[in-house]
Amino acid sequence: MICPLGQRSRGWRCLQDDSNNSVVEVRFHFSICASCDQRVRCTKAAKAPRVLKLRPMAQHQALQAARQKQTTVEFQAQYAPRAGIEGTISQGVRVNDLRRSRYIGFAKTHLQHIAIAAAINLSRLSN
Repeated sequence: MICPLGQRSRGWRCLQDDSNNSVVEVRFHFSICASCDQRVRCTKAAKAPRVLKLRPMAQHQALQAARQKQTTVEFQAQYAPRAGIEGTISQGVRVNDLRRSRYIGFAKTHLQHIAIAAAINLSRLSN
């Protein structure tokens, strides 16, 4: 691989990313990147050299297709109910401590969830 100023990469290696997907990591020489006056065109790192992580072609194309699909009106209409539900869950977690149960046992925990849902509904009604 060649950087925008024509410098060749130092080496390539196959790795697993955080989601256990195969990626190819491309590294560039530290000494060349450190002295380059065009670093901002290649990397956001303050001192480290340029590093690229490339996905296999099939994964890259699937990712690009999914991102393109997310910009369509049909997808946004289909996603709107989920966005509303996620907003409600987020409100429950932030405001009402939904992730922590104050009680032991399914029945009491369920009762706490019902109370939190009622509190969210009341707060939305008053707003």
